Order: sequence, then C-alpha cells, then structure tokens
Amino acid sequence: MMKRVASFMFVLFTSVAAVLVAAALFAIVFFIFSESLRAIREVGWGLFSPNWYPVWELEPEFGVRTMLLNSLILTVWTSVWVWIVGLAVALYLHKYARDREKQVVLRILEYVSGVPSVVFGLFGVLILGDLFLRAGAWTAQNFLNASIVLSILTLPFMTSLTFQSIEKVPSHIVDGAVALGAKDIHVLLVELKYAAPGIVNAMLSVFNRIFGETMIVLMVAGGANVLVRSFFDPIRPLTATLGSEIGEVAVGSLHYSALFFIALLVLSGCLILNILTNVICRRLERWVKG
Repeated sequence: MMKRVASFMFVLFTSVAAVLVAAALFAIVFFIFSESLRAIREVGWGLFSPNWYPVWELEPEFGVRTMLLNSLILTVWTSVWVWIVGLAVALYLHKYARDREKQVVLRILEYVSGVPSVVFGLFGVLILGDLFLRAGAWTAQNFLNASIVLSILTLPFMTSLTFQSIEKVPSHIVDGAVALGAKDIHVLLVELKYAAPGIVNAMLSVFNRIFGETMIVLMVAGGANVLVRSFFDPIRPLTATLGSEIGEVAVGSLHYSALFFIALLVLSGCLILNILTNVICRRLERWVKG
C-alpha cells in the first residue's frame, strides 16, 4: 500500500513539475514576443538591415543582420574546431589512454566545465588580449579571442559527452566485430556508428551553447558592429548587444522593443536547435538499431 502511495506521489510530483516548467517556458516566449511586437510593427523588415544605430535622434536604425551573421560565423567556426578536437580527445581516451591517465583527464575536464564563464572572459581580456597586442593585433578583443575562449568553455562538454557515448557501446558489438576479423579502424567505425546519437547530441549541444553564450562575447569579442573579415576584427554578436544595452534603455521605448526582438531571435534559434537535436538523435537511434 505504501509503495503504491509513494509511486502515485512521485508520478503526481513529476507531472506537476513538468507542467509548471512547460508553462514557465511558454510564459517566457510569450513575454519576449509581446515586448518585441512594437519593433516588428514599426521597423518591419528594417530589423534585418545591417545598421544598428538605436540612439540616433533624427533617424535611428535597428538592423540586426550584421550581428546575426557575426553570431552564426563565430558559432560555426568555433563549433567545428571544438567538434574535431573533442572527438579526437575522446577517441584517444577510449582507445589508447591508460586508466590512471583517463581518470586524470576526465577529472580535469570536470573541474574546467564547472568554471563560470566570466572567469574565462577575464582570461581572454587579461591574458589572451595581451598576447594578441604583443603579436601585432590592433585590438585585444576580437573574433579569434572570442573563438578561443568559447572553445575552452565548451571543449570539456564535447569531450566528456562523446567519451561517455563511446564507452556505452555494448561490448558484444565490439567482440562480434573482432570475431569477424575486423581491423582496429573498422572496429572503431562500428563503435562510432553505435555512439552516433550521443555524439551528434554533444555536437549540437555545443553549437547551441556557443550561439547563446553572452558573458564571454560581451567581454572579449570587441563590441564593434562590423561584419568580420579577419580573425583580428572586433565583432558584436547578438547576445553581446542584448547583454550590454538592455539595462541602459528606457522601458517601453522602440530601442527596448528592438532588444527584445534580438532576444526572440536567440531564443527561437536555441529552441529550433533543441527540436532538431531530438529529431536527429531519435532517427539515428532507429538507424543504429536497424
């Protein structure tokens, strides 16, 4: 009897919690959308122009195209490097590292993943920025600085999640491949196939994290609303603009509404990516299971 009551209470509690979380998410989306409506109605397609001059008295402009492109370029460039390095480190740990070495590396990754992003931002400002100036860059805060610091932030997630996915491949799958005479490289490909859902989930999670990161790009990206043309150009992604200006504008103004439109873009991108992650991972799981 007590077991049934406990089970019923657990189901009731988790169901209520799920409904509350869904309602909170819906409320956040509705609030952001409602606050951005004024900018959508009054500025219209001008929101996708390249110029962002919200404080001009005569003819203010609220274009987010340059910031959106900079966000996408920074996210794609950084994600590709994090994917490659994270996958390589995970494969090394799985195939070649000794147990002691594996434990040390995983423990270090665990500690690094718990460091607040503002600390990484300080590292970019004080250490990397100084190195860039010594190397001849004309500004300490730039695209490459932001990319390096974002890579340090997300590499532990990519490595840990990928390693865990490969480690979960059933041993009988590997033993079967070896029994059939498969060479090491073919055994590794079999393991990667079975770990594909987890690896893809890690890759898309890293992409989402980089796209939505605010503190680091606010501190080390440079803050200039120009389209990036070299690694040393200062840039201003969407999240940096939102973080730097939302506390300075008058509530209810057109500038305020345009910032909520930026928040709507970022939130929509993250939600769509989460949905795509679930869809892709489920299809990969069906493909792996045959």
